[in-house]
Amino acid sequence: MYVASLPDILRGKVWAYSDEARRKSKRQKDLSDIMRLVEAHPELRSQLPLQIASQLD
Repeated sequence: MYVASLPDILRGKVWAYSDEARRKSKRQKDLSDIMRLVEAHPELRSQLPLQIASQLD
């Protein structure tokens, strides 16, 4: 059975958050998910776009 890797999950969350057509509440949840992933796995922070990384500080 195949499962998504952490970098793949993060990439998907970044893509979803970056989609301006998504509802604001969904985008806020995506940002929260990104924050939780980076808190649990700090090595993923380097893979974030600067715009999103700056919002996590």
